[in-house]
Amino acid sequence: MKIAVYSLLDDELEFFQLMEKKYNTKFTFYKHYLNIDNAKEIQGFDSIVVNARDEINSEVLDKLKEYGIKYMSTRSAGYDNIDVDYADKIGIKIANVPSYSPNSVSEFTVLSLLALIKNYNNLIINGYNRNFIRNGLVAKELRNLNIGIIGTGRIGTLTIKHLKGFYPKNIFVYSRTEKDEIKNYAEYVSLDELYKNSDVIIYHIPLSKETKDMVCKDSINKMKKGVYIINVSRGGIVNNEDLLEGLKSGHIGGAALDVYTNEIEYVNKNIKDIVLKDSVIEELFKMKNVIITPHYAFYTDEALLNMVTTSIDNIFEFMNTGKCINKIIKS
Repeated sequence: MKIAVYSLLDDELEFFQLMEKKYNTKFTFYKHYLNIDNAKEIQGFDSIVVNARDEINSEVLDKLKEYGIKYMSTRSAGYDNIDVDYADKIGIKIANVPSYSPNSVSEFTVLSLLALIKNYNNLIINGYNRNFIRNGLVAKELRNLNIGIIGTGRIGTLTIKHLKGFYPKNIFVYSRTEKDEIKNYAEYVSLDELYKNSDVIIYHIPLSKETKDMVCKDSINKMKKGVYIINVSRGGIVNNEDLLEGLKSGHIGGAALDVYTNEIEYVNKNIKDIVLKDSVIEELFKMKNVIITPHYAFYTDEALLNMVTTSIDNIFEFMNTGKCINKIIKS
């Protein structure tokens, strides 16, 4: 079987090599993203493996159909970059990796929260510059803060459990469905109540029509003055212009963004001497109360192993049975 792997990261290679041995085959690797401009490369392959940054729109899917590809797999949980409904319409089956390591993202969320309230990013930068003045870097204690968490899936649930050990003042949770397990650690409240009472708001939700631009001028105005915002889910949840305005006005006290709408411009790239087209993120880069990381929360050895092995297993399950336990169902 001929399989093309797109958006390969160097750190993934050893895990793909394990799967080559498992299935006695060889993959063809591409480090660039798949989009309509390079879709002709697909010709001659039986299947493809992508990730969350490949652009799998209707045009690309038409090319897949034209070249006889029936199955594909994304080595990610999210798939908002894939036109799943159109794929289903033209008979292409797609699978994802629904859970590769929720703990990795949850741990990084806690790290981001602590870094924000402890000014840790600024301490590190100052230390590299041999500046050890503490003035202006007064930290906050987690036990005095109300934490709001939006979303109680696998990752959100773990974050709640992890944070409970820090004994925050309260943990407020908003989700469309309630779990009895969560009630042992946190209090379910309405979204407006969460906005009104939380000192920190953490987003653990997928990107959808309902959640796009969830952090916007209207919602920010409902939040406590000085609120910290943490987004480790999808960049599209935040309206970047409104976030910037909230930071400039002081209504938002700080933000940790591991994801960003136009992150394809900088993720996994060295942009030290490059000015990005996105003027908003260029301003965010300069703010001392903003932490921007390169979609890194998931990036552990366990997560990479699970993402690669599951995505390849998905392809062979499709090929051998016509079905897959991780098949994405159209919306």
